[in-house]
Amino acid sequence: MNIKDNIINYLYDKNDVICLYDDYFYVYNYKSLDSFSDKRVVVDLTTKKITITGESLIIVRITDNELMISGSIAKVEMKKINER
Repeated sequence: MNIKDNIINYLYDKNDVICLYDDYFYVYNYKSLDSFSDKRVVVDLTTKKITITGESLIIVRITDNELMISGSIAKVEMKKINER
């Protein structure tokens, strides 16, 4: 591995990627979608649980490892899950 690859791997942790844009919330490498409504979304990662609350929340993109939610996002909470 060269220096460039080391820096990219350090800056871009491929285990969990979470991005919050103006009206979008993006998750890469999620484990499961626990619950979903137009006001609240709960997503499980390997060691964390994310709760997104807001208004008019919709799933824009969902694949095996990517999830994108749009709407008026008011709050994002992250809690560590006890390892099982």
